Amino acid sequence: MEITNDIIFKLTELGFSSYEAKAYYALLQKQPAIGYEVSKIAKVPTSKIYETLTNLINKGAVISSTSEPVYYSAIDPETILKTIKKEFVTKIEDLEVELKQVQPIPDIDITWNLTGFKIVMEKMIHVINNASNLLLLSLWPEDAAKLKEHIILAESRGVKIIIGIFGEFDVGCTGIINLESCGYTSKNRLGKRLNVVISDSKEVVLGEMGEKEDSVGIWATTPSIVLLAKEYIKHDIWGKYLVDIVGEEKFNQMCDSNEILSFLIHNR
Repeated sequence: MEITNDIIFKLTELGFSSYEAKAYYALLQKQPAIGYEVSKIAKVPTSKIYETLTNLINKGAVISSTSEPVYYSAIDPETILKTIKKEFVTKIEDLEVELKQVQPIPDIDITWNLTGFKIVMEKMIHVINNASNLLLLSLWPEDAAKLKEHIILAESRGVKIIIGIFGEFDVGCTGIINLESCGYTSKNRLGKRLNVVISDSKEVVLGEMGEKEDSVGIWATTPSIVLLAKEYIKHDIWGKYLVDIVGEEKFNQMCDSNEILSFLIHNR
């Protein structure tokens, strides 16, 4: 019985229906046979046996006589299996050609919300590890400490690193700019530490870091979001160098005397 069930199952895997597999197997045991005999041996309902036998004839697995009553015989297994094998090989070869012609769809822009300090930090590490050419980062010292190892590894594999740090912290690589004076206004406006990690100008993580579960952020590959994040870091760095050149006192006077600058500085 187990061998019978195994044969029936394997025939269904080759494209036979359950009734067709049972009827073909029955004919291998007794042929020629009339439909009623096949129905009894195969345990296929009499109401279904003639439809089943017709399907087997159409598959080339069974032949029928022109006499009355009609007798049915099974095509020998070697012949039918060779036919099936040839059909499968042809289908596989055709499919192989067609699949090679499938064109990849363009990259889909993604924006994911991130919640929780650990999740945001893990995504930043993932983006840093993905970098192959350039990393632009804007970090607070306490958060930079947790990313330091991965940043150093990125630089060691040839990735250019530019980091703005809102305070004194040695990341251990080149391209560090102290943005401590910029950090105060940023933190006052957000109430949290805003960290930004951009990889190869293709993906960005922005994290507002507060208490552990209070931290939130986004990961995005949307070009406009990546561009905005890049401009944020670039303008912080440019602004720092400009303030250093004109002097902080003169910069503050300039802001106080200009309505727009004053508004931008003080408005949260």
